[in-house]
Amino acid sequence: MTVSIPMKRQLVQTNGISTSILEAGRGRPTILLHGTSSSALMGWGPLLPELGKTRRCLAPDFIGSGETQDNGGAITLDMLIAQVKATAALAPDEPIDIIGYSLGAVVAAAVASEMPDRIRRLILIGGWVKSDIRMNLLFDSWITLARTNRSQLANFVMLNGLSDAFFETIDEITLANLQNQYAENLSPGSDRQAALDATIDICARLPDIKAETLVISMTDDRMVRPHHCRQLARGIKGARFEEIDAGHLVFVEKPERVVELIEALR
Repeated sequence: MTVSIPMKRQLVQTNGISTSILEAGRGRPTILLHGTSSSALMGWGPLLPELGKTRRCLAPDFIGSGETQDNGGAITLDMLIAQVKATAALAPDEPIDIIGYSLGAVVAAAVASEMPDRIRRLILIGGWVKSDIRMNLLFDSWITLARTNRSQLANFVMLNGLSDAFFETIDEITLANLQNQYAENLSPGSDRQAALDATIDICARLPDIKAETLVISMTDDRMVRPHHCRQLARGIKGARFEEIDAGHLVFVEKPERVVELIEALR
């Protein structure tokens, strides 16, 4: 049985960008950062009933996603960092946890490097340090499909994001439901976000991270290969590394395990 949790939205303004922030739960302030083509609700909604039991969850929609409004131009990492800093200002007097997934993990690490005295715990799921030639080929296809055929982009995301083991457990009806869900909810700025993904390089930022850090990789991840997550963990002093037996879309395959690892980091 799914337990509902009250949610509310608020807007914060940063450099001409109106950032929509989804808030739910009470307790430790925790910023949740979604991945490419997703949104606060699409990415984190299924986990909020559990995380909101002990956390005040603050989940911004990145530029190009959800209800955030901007001028439609190119997205930079600094722009997303500014969105997260504005979100952190909603809990000005407390240490903050940040949990980032995929692109959100990259942004979370960058924010933690710039706010070492504010970030208490850092959890990075399926993140990477620097895009490589294989990832850039994937992002190039992502951009093209986002601009030309959104239903095929949904298929592309599932083919690359779900593990072989997961496909063996579902039927055609479940697959069709997933296809419809992704096709209907992919962010309008998917192409702009994927273009940013291809430029990522946070190598120089990692030594400045002071937060207690957990890096989570997925063993059958064909989008962000496990060695990228290991590189991320090696670059952060004292970071712990865990693996989940799943594909990149771990919130679809193993959401309970994600919550378990998050809550184990106290």
